[in-house]
Amino acid sequence: MPLARKKKELEAVLENISDGVLFIDSKGTIRIYNRALSNMLSANEELTGTQIFSLPADNPVRQGIFRVDEGFPGPYCWERNKCPGDTECPGKNTRCCRCWIFSACKSLSSNKDKSCIECPQYKTVRQFLEKPKELEMNDKSISVLSSFIEYSDKDEIWEVIVFKDVTSERIDAVCKLAGALAHELRRPLQVITSCLTLVSDKNPDDAEVKEDYVTMKDSCMRMNGIIEKINHLTRYKTKHYIQKLRILDIEGSAGESDKNT
Repeated sequence: MPLARKKKELEAVLENISDGVLFIDSKGTIRIYNRALSNMLSANEELTGTQIFSLPADNPVRQGIFRVDEGFPGPYCWERNKCPGDTECPGKNTRCCRCWIFSACKSLSSNKDKSCIECPQYKTVRQFLEKPKELEMNDKSISVLSSFIEYSDKDEIWEVIVFKDVTSERIDAVCKLAGALAHELRRPLQVITSCLTLVSDKNPDDAEVKEDYVTMKDSCMRMNGIIEKINHLTRYKTKHYIQKLRILDIEGSAGESDKNT
């Protein structure tokens, strides 16, 4: 099958994927990307054939790539090679951990004693980038995950970066957590209210106790009102089990709520 045809088929598949996908070659050049990436990151310009370091600092695609690198624990390529302070290295300015794309770096070339694919630095970076990272971009929570294509015969490494919008999943998780917390807070609040009533009943003629009782009861009522609002928003439910036990079921709460509405 001709290479051009394979490329068209790949692009057709990518255009039907909801996640943003970006292919970067060994020199850091963007080779393929899909429409979902442009929409997710609000990237309107043509990116094919663009070297990632040539993108403006405020470009969302560049930010999406290099903000992940900021969490790399190190050492970075230029730290490992002890590059001089005046070395013109794009990695130093961005703290880019993708050392294999610095093909024009003299320091890297002079210290290179094996292929990039076999290099321990690359293997360390690869392990880091293969774990999903979450970024806040354009009021969205975006998960970024890389995978790699290695061409041993040409000593080339292509990186495939997947951007996934996880905003709705995060909101759903927060709602479930809020519902669980509200449910757990109600019980100690009921205990506090009961204790306040007991203290007030034991000291019916103490004006100071009565004043404190009213203040604390009002606070408890306000807190209970907040709990009611949280429960209403999250529609949190407990799940019934055998032996009359009620166990919190955070994972299934949303589904059960939908069935009950």
